[in-house]
Amino acid sequence: MGDRAPGQVGARRLVGAAGLGVLVSGLIVNVYLAVVARALPPAEYATFGSFWAIALVLGFGAFLPLEQELARRLPSPGDRRALLRAATGASAVLAGIALAVLALALPIVSRSLDGNLSAMLALVALCLVSGGQFLVRGTLIGTDRLVRHAAVMVLDAVLRLGLAVIVFFVGGADAAAFCWALVVAIALAHLPQLPAAWRRAVAWGRPAPADAPTVSVRGLTRDAMPLLVGSVCAQLLLNGLPVLVVAQASDADEAAAGVFVAAFTLAKAPLSMVVPLQSAVVPTLTRLIAADRRREVLVLLLKGVAALGAVAAIGVPLALLIGPPLVSLVFGAEYTIGGLDLAIILCGVLAHIGLVVVTQVHVARARHRDVALSWTAGLVTAGVTFWLVPGVVLSGEVAFAVGSAVGALVSGLILAVSRRRPNEGNDA
Repeated sequence: MGDRAPGQVGARRLVGAAGLGVLVSGLIVNVYLAVVARALPPAEYATFGSFWAIALVLGFGAFLPLEQELARRLPSPGDRRALLRAATGASAVLAGIALAVLALALPIVSRSLDGNLSAMLALVALCLVSGGQFLVRGTLIGTDRLVRHAAVMVLDAVLRLGLAVIVFFVGGADAAAFCWALVVAIALAHLPQLPAAWRRAVAWGRPAPADAPTVSVRGLTRDAMPLLVGSVCAQLLLNGLPVLVVAQASDADEAAAGVFVAAFTLAKAPLSMVVPLQSAVVPTLTRLIAADRRREVLVLLLKGVAALGAVAAIGVPLALLIGPPLVSLVFGAEYTIGGLDLAIILCGVLAHIGLVVVTQVHVARARHRDVALSWTAGLVTAGVTFWLVPGVVLSGEVAFAVGSAVGALVSGLILAVSRRRPNEGNDA
């Protein structure tokens, strides 16, 4: 992007650059996960897979609202210095919430991590590091520095892979070593970027209108709360189910649970590329809606639904036919799973992508409560389905697919009903 100010580079080019970065980083992350799987036996990989899932719930789930609010607020005129100070305070509040949730969930977390104290301490460190991670990401997105954002994501993925390879060659057979390597990689990739990102954001800020409200930690945190509910529900739906499967598995099913975690990780690879990109489209959607170009937004959504349908028509038969040998090829001969299992997971992944996309329209319209309602509906449906379907692994697969589909349907219905009503979103 160079040194041009926000708004001087086309949105399509910026989002395209971010998408390329997410694609590259997503591919590297999947190689990284394969390296970890090769280094650990299935039962031990179940512990790391649980850590990975919990880390996404505590990190991505707790702090994504901060990234989304910065992405929505920074393009608008205002006191950016005050906004960034408020964001720092809000990140501390969110870190406290994440640590409190971790403490409350300690019994199930400890069981899913097989009582590994070092891995649990790595989760505590992750809660602290994630605040800086999402401050950097939100600042870069909100100032249209999506090329730099993409570069940071690629750097993060490369560091994860590099540190995992080092642990692998050192001979680490303990999941905790890979857990700590992940935390260190996130810190090294993001925290050094923060001072320069903030200096540039303040320098390119536009003066606030005379009657603009003052941004405060309390106000920013309050506005982020509905997004926090939605984000946590989203991560529980996507990453909580594997933890639940591992935690509920009997000793006889422990290896099968590890195989499920590995297969689920591979099948949801597209989400590792879509989910990190979701905030990047918020500034563009916000500008389109503010310019009353809502028809363009609707056309984009319809094209997205058509694309997901086409992928399902091709992907489900491929999952049935070549999915099982692909899982064994990537993770090793010990990892075997049925084609039908992978097809169910793939359908859930595509429904989840649709839910992610529609909820970003709600974010851009400042209808944060609609985001929370959409994801809550999906999570509650998944929970009921998990309880009703027999078999711990099958129940995880079906619950993810049904919950994601119901959440996407509810979110689409909310958008259709509210499209003609005046905006009743949160105050900016």
